[in-house]
Amino acid sequence: AAPFAAPPTAFNGSFTRRRNVALTHVDLEDVKTVKNRFGVTVNDVVTALCAGALRQYFQDRDALSDVPLVASVPVSVRGKSTRAGRNQMSWMLCRLETHIDDPVERLASIAEGNAAAKDHSAALGPTLLHDWTQVAGQTLFGAARRLLPRLPLPENPPHNLVLSNVAGPQEQLYFLGCRLDAMYPLGPIIAGAALNITVMSLNGRLGIGIISCPDLVPDLWDLADAFPAALKELLSCGEPGDRPV
Repeated sequence: AAPFAAPPTAFNGSFTRRRNVALTHVDLEDVKTVKNRFGVTVNDVVTALCAGALRQYFQDRDALSDVPLVASVPVSVRGKSTRAGRNQMSWMLCRLETHIDDPVERLASIAEGNAAAKDHSAALGPTLLHDWTQVAGQTLFGAARRLLPRLPLPENPPHNLVLSNVAGPQEQLYFLGCRLDAMYPLGPIIAGAALNITVMSLNGRLGIGIISCPDLVPDLWDLADAFPAALKELLSCGEPGDRPV
């Protein structure tokens, strides 16, 4: 996805210090069923669930844009860099294809876009972002971080939200002798994108943590409730060969 091609939404306004949180979960085996049925990755399915939930959220408010939402997605490049230590990650912009009505077509388009974005990120190299910060220096980036929230927001934001999928442990965990049944991760919201959706797997379940600002998105639980419905919609779709042309 190209930057500054995202449609304006409620998420992209100027937010305050207030935060609201909503949580939900889906079954990892159901996600893998969709993955295997349509020949995509788990990350593609997670992205499609986010797209389906957001599409329903905006449809319910008569605010669905013909322009697809764009998510900024952190991508691990650990193992692709020879540098030891430090967080090794890059970013890619992912079109959520929220303008596509058919859930299977939406998933296929997302998978194709994710593959292209990963190829582009690989071509740039896993250390580009780190090298850039080393050249520019921390002073410049610190000043930019303080300045960005004060700048007027562009008509078309660079992205609408941050979406992260984190692989977690798949064995049973305990804390002080108590069984840990679920983990719901929460990430930061950033200037111009006051919505963060982070997904983490644990023991066969995907925990989904959503955070925003209530002054922009007061009904965040409606978005959380749309995730299981988005997965159910994909599960109800037949094999690619069974679908009418």
